[in-house]
Amino acid sequence: MKPSDIIDLFNGGEWEKISKFFNNDIMTFLKFSISKGFSNRLDMSNISWRDFEENENLFDFLAENGFLDNVNYHSLDDDIKNYYLYWWLNEDPNECLKYICNQLLTDVEIRGENGEYWLRLRDREELSIFFDDRGRDVTAYDLAKGILEEDDRWYERFWDTTDDVYRDVIDELDDSNLQVLASRILKEIGNQDLNIEDYGSDFFHELMRQQGREDFFQITDDVIYDLIKDEEAMEELLNGDLDELKGELYNIHSNAYNSAYETECYDLVYDGLDEFFSSKITDDITKSGDKTIYTPYIRVRDFYDNVSSFVSENKGRGYGDGLLDYQGSYTEMMRLLFDDGVYEKIDFRIPEYPDWDIVTKNINEFFLDYI
Repeated sequence: MKPSDIIDLFNGGEWEKISKFFNNDIMTFLKFSISKGFSNRLDMSNISWRDFEENENLFDFLAENGFLDNVNYHSLDDDIKNYYLYWWLNEDPNECLKYICNQLLTDVEIRGENGEYWLRLRDREELSIFFDDRGRDVTAYDLAKGILEEDDRWYERFWDTTDDVYRDVIDELDDSNLQVLASRILKEIGNQDLNIEDYGSDFFHELMRQQGREDFFQITDDVIYDLIKDEEAMEELLNGDLDELKGELYNIHSNAYNSAYETECYDLVYDGLDEFFSSKITDDITKSGDKTIYTPYIRVRDFYDNVSSFVSENKGRGYGDGLLDYQGSYTEMMRLLFDDGVYEKIDFRIPEYPDWDIVTKNINEFFLDYI
């Protein structure tokens, strides 16, 4: 049998007819092909994925000896495509990733002077697949999906957030807002006669005696801060002459409380994305006629590692979802890696109540909007 006949049999997928001449060893056959000058005639798709599994340096040998000169990803048999990409990623990562972005994954673009990898999103909700959906009640996935969709239905507002506005609002005010509160009280009931018969607090009875009057007293500049410090006296006023102020304080607390909870949940989702992405979501703005189109992008933290993990995990899995071109997108590639347990999805404990420090901060920030 002539050497050219042997090559033809191999290219025709009939390795079993000639393997015995080479002790069933592909490397021996390849060296024979080189010695006969047939390396550029060899059909690479007929090398079995098992040969690459057993010879981790096989692609290096093929490259060094010209077998890959006229080979590209799409010309290879499906079973060895991931072996090829794994080798190429280690040999020339920039060129390999560029090819993957241009040919295999349609939603990753190389942008910027430093060649960063940016994921182009159909919509922000697409990122919800990075969050854990395990759990019996509301999961990290449920929360992320609602927030990323910008759907208000994710959040059920807290009602009756306080039953004590003195303790939960007035006690938390900073000096600047205490001055505002003092001015409001003086504007409402300051420097006017108030009948002691309408008040039971010791503060008011003592104030009347200090002012040397009978039956009446006045709230004045010099006692306003002492009044605010006296919980019993303030609660009596809030349930009477200052009932409108009391309602405003309830509104301040409710909005501060709910805003704090929303902020905490938003931070859990967007901070969680830092595990896989190294930027915030940004919108590219383009015009199409009268339409303004917003295309969201986010920078992938370690595109190389993600792709390398995929092709390594799927070497020899030359069917269906085991190929990058079958996945077609970064998010679908990552979905399979999550399903295979290569990466853990983003997870967190969803709080039952907001952080009180944030509530307090909000109370003081919102105060002037209501008072």
